[in-house]
Amino acid sequence: MRYTNAFFQLDIRSDGVYLHLYPALENGKPISIQELTRYLESCGIKDYDLKALNNAVGNNAKETDILISKTIISEVSEKADVRISDDKMLAVIRFYPPSKKGKFMSEKEILGELARYNIKYGVNYKIIAAYMKGRQFCRDIPIAKGKPIVQGKDAYIKYYFNTKPTSAPKLLEDGSVDFHDLSLFVSVKKDDLLAEMIPEVQGEEGINILGKRLLPSPVKKKILRYGKNIRASEDNTKIYSEVNGDVKLEGDMVFVSNTYNIPADVNPSTGDISYNGNVVIAGNVHSGFKVEASGDIEVQGVVEGAVLIAGGNIVLKRGIQGMGKGVLQAGNDIVTKFIESSTVKAGNVVNTGSSLHSVIEAGEEVIVSGRKGFVIGGSVSAGKKIEASVFGNKMNTVTELRVGVKPEIMERYKELSTSISEKQNQMLENRQTLETLKKKLANGAKLLPNQLVLAKQAGEQLKILSAELESDSEEYLQLKMEIENNKDGKIIVNQTIFPGVNLVISNRVYPVKDALQHCQFKVKDAEVVSSPV
Repeated sequence: MRYTNAFFQLDIRSDGVYLHLYPALENGKPISIQELTRYLESCGIKDYDLKALNNAVGNNAKETDILISKTIISEVSEKADVRISDDKMLAVIRFYPPSKKGKFMSEKEILGELARYNIKYGVNYKIIAAYMKGRQFCRDIPIAKGKPIVQGKDAYIKYYFNTKPTSAPKLLEDGSVDFHDLSLFVSVKKDDLLAEMIPEVQGEEGINILGKRLLPSPVKKKILRYGKNIRASEDNTKIYSEVNGDVKLEGDMVFVSNTYNIPADVNPSTGDISYNGNVVIAGNVHSGFKVEASGDIEVQGVVEGAVLIAGGNIVLKRGIQGMGKGVLQAGNDIVTKFIESSTVKAGNVVNTGSSLHSVIEAGEEVIVSGRKGFVIGGSVSAGKKIEASVFGNKMNTVTELRVGVKPEIMERYKELSTSISEKQNQMLENRQTLETLKKKLANGAKLLPNQLVLAKQAGEQLKILSAELESDSEEYLQLKMEIENNKDGKIIVNQTIFPGVNLVISNRVYPVKDALQHCQFKVKDAEVVSSPV
């Protein structure tokens, strides 16, 4: 018999039970003493000499006979040990030879052993047949394999345009910022392929060796969603532009719009502008005028004391001289060369070359770009980060920087604080009215009809105010906890920050008392601390 792994066989003689040890061949595995003792005990042999067994196994370089018990037992038939993997996808069988005069297992008995373990699927009959022709003992033999699950693939949408165009200016090698080379719009031509829906692929069921069906994870479908100026293929898996214009992705919706181009200034000749799409203005926007766009606004010239409101981005190739009444408001980003005496609000990022005596609010970041980028006067608020080269000046101009909480959350927090105070005052007035009328009744006075109406109104108002106050107070406390627990905000100073600048990070106040250079401010252990950049 040809074999590789070491194995053992019982030889039952008239003077006792002997163990015949066969050594490993051709890098086969040696005998495990634990496996051997388990086997002997399964055969009813318990009075073996463990020390002698250990010596024999340790010196098993050649075939060896060892007397292990003087107690005579019956001949032992071939045994099989079946082990099933935890995932029930694989079974291995390990055979132990019969005693010298014992019986070998038949194919039917091997199959019966598998059935005893409830193995119903994936049995490899060829391996059993091969084993019957050339038995291998003390060796793990894969005997059954399950059919693995083939997971399906979710549908997905492939876009053939840049879905995230940047509106950030380009920083040049000399430290200056190029506000002219901006990629705000993604142009498309008529009949351009915009997107394609790659359909889902269903998975295939698996089955384990116990015969249990295994279901693949459900796959997700997709639908191409799009607005006007777009047509779909007959099978609704591809969409094309029907016009020359610009394309953008909002959520999972593809939009194509024609951009409204104004060839000169926005002034009395144009009037206010309101457009459902993007607006590009070649000239200036004069003071007192208003431009509204559901998409983006781009201005090649200067914005004076005007109001610009965009659902998307605002890009000013030059800047805004607001004269105290200029307003920029964008749902996404605002990029401008300078901001002066204006109010600027962006849902995400404000990126500017400088800010002078202005109010700036950004949901995510305010970046004052360039080597000379400065913030002097006014206030700047951002949800996560404020960064500039210089904050304040040598004149100690009062400048406020607030970071760590989105401006809209802080605004709501202040609104609730005012609302709660007003409602408390109103409740006090209504209680005083009721108390005055109750005292009159207690003193035996009869209330006039208008006083009865007043008492009823005061009681109803108290109920309404009490409910509103409870709701406002609950929201106020939640916002307060959110503000106080937010410690991720930071302020980065690339050159200098001067006294006169007040920092507020997640409601922790830090007045700058000395000029500091190349540093950043964060909250640590409930305090605002500075560290080198």
